[in-house]
Amino acid sequence: MKSFSLRAAFALALIMAAAPTLAQGKPEIFTIPLSRPGEPLSLEVGMKSAHITVIGEDRTDAEFEISIEAGERVIVTPSGPQSLSSAGYALEIDERDNQISIDTDWRNNKVVLLARIPKAADLEISTHDDGVIVVNNVSGDLELNNVNGPITATGITGSVIAASVNDAIDLTFVSIDNAKASSLETVNGELSIRLPASTGAQIHLDTSQGEIFSDFEVDVQPSAPTVERNEEHGGVEVRIESIIIANINGGGPIIRMNSLSGDLHILKSN
Repeated sequence: MKSFSLRAAFALALIMAAAPTLAQGKPEIFTIPLSRPGEPLSLEVGMKSAHITVIGEDRTDAEFEISIEAGERVIVTPSGPQSLSSAGYALEIDERDNQISIDTDWRNNKVVLLARIPKAADLEISTHDDGVIVVNNVSGDLELNNVNGPITATGITGSVIAASVNDAIDLTFVSIDNAKASSLETVNGELSIRLPASTGAQIHLDTSQGEIFSDFEVDVQPSAPTVERNEEHGGVEVRIESIIIANINGGGPIIRMNSLSGDLHILKSN
């Protein structure tokens, strides 16, 4: 966590003062001014167990609506155990030079976070334990990681790196970044991308047990397995990979879709 700016320190003080209310699950709203209003921002959120929603809007500050479920704890006394009405936790917000980070201390309290931010933003969002990630109407580079829950992003302009282990990933693009690749990867979930009908892209497809469905006509490209050899620290590592490469509308930026057991869907958004 970076050093707090005065604005972030003020927001943190409000959060900690509202701890009894937050622990009971009632939402509290905090508005964070930006160091450079009107310019793109970056938002980093890392939480153990959270329902995280990020919405891009026409605004020059950032607003966070936060509630935290009470934990189940007891205190043992000579007369026996007594339930505690809430469990302790810590949550921090830090804004510096249009970079905002939100962290918790990784206890088991479930956090519900609704972030309303300017549309132009880079995101780095992660949750690990029965979480949900939802993003809407954001333009920028998105990195979304959810170990045991779904990822949904709609109205996206730019590039997306999204990874989940046990759930689905569903992305809807307004347009894709012509200079950067996007990637969707999961082990046990379905992968879906929705693109405007006129979009050109090169789709790299890899699924061991799932099926592949496309609303677009595809031009499957001949491809040979790629071989990577790395010799370091007195050892040798060789990696061989073979994937399906399919162009839609003549090709374009790369979108990688990799699932071990889930189906892959390439859909038209309009």
